[in-house]
Amino acid sequence: MLARDSVCGVKGTAAGADRVEAPQTQLAQPPASVQTLHNSGGRNVGIIATVEDACHCSRGNCATYVYLKTGQTYRLALKENLASLHPLKGFKQSMPALSGKLQVSDSEAETIIYEWSGGEYQPGICATVVQESGGHPVITKHACTKP
Repeated sequence: MLARDSVCGVKGTAAGADRVEAPQTQLAQPPASVQTLHNSGGRNVGIIATVEDACHCSRGNCATYVYLKTGQTYRLALKENLASLHPLKGFKQSMPALSGKLQVSDSEAETIIYEWSGGEYQPGICATVVQESGGHPVITKHACTKP
């Protein structure tokens, strides 16, 4: 599924955008990292896969996919361009919350906590983190924008 979902049209864009010209397609490289997701009972419920290549990364953020197991198959539950994404110890409806980081600039990042909504992961808590030179980071919580 990852090979299908991460086909690249042209550098820096994911497949699926409408184009007038036929783009050259490029299959993604094997994922740079794969993490296993476990529910509150410790059962393997899915994976987080990150693809790091010229097509899927921009400004330190790379295509990150969350797949959940349904029987013997997987289905896509979240796709975002992020600098990092990992499961937290907190759970909602037995599913782990996910902590993501989106690098905006060298000194600014967005932190996003994704919560399980029963069918997919949605941003629940969002904050901007600004690292001022020589000082402590300034963290400003704000409402999450709709995807």
